[in-house]
Amino acid sequence: METGRGPRLVPVRGADGRVGWSLVAANGRRLASAVRAYRSDRELAAGIGELLAERAVLRFVLSQREDRLWVWTAHLPARTTRAGAGGGEAVARSARGYLRRDQCRQSVTAFLQGADHVQRLRRLGGGPALPPAW
Repeated sequence: METGRGPRLVPVRGADGRVGWSLVAANGRRLASAVRAYRSDRELAAGIGELLAERAVLRFVLSQREDRLWVWTAHLPARTTRAGAGGGEAVARSARGYLRRDQCRQSVTAFLQGADHVQRLRRLGGGPALPPAW
């Protein structure tokens, strides 16, 4: 299997020291980013692990911003064991807005394909799609 090309997760560290992630396509375009910032690399790794494990059951909400661009947000499934479980925690969002709803839906598909690629690489023991600590 070719692992040199394809989507990869890129860590993003904020000025406050918190860390998040972006999913970047092989062509360098950002596909998605984390909704929340994590306090540590360990917490980030756990969040990414949960996102990838639950990717088949994520709920996607498409909405139109005030500037009329379409965006999506991915939510984990609701869990009765998770504190404050309701409609599920938002974990990822589109990296940009789209002029048309169908373009936004295509972005969801690209995100899921990218997440599948990253998960395959994780199973193979890393590769260029994951930073070494993850």
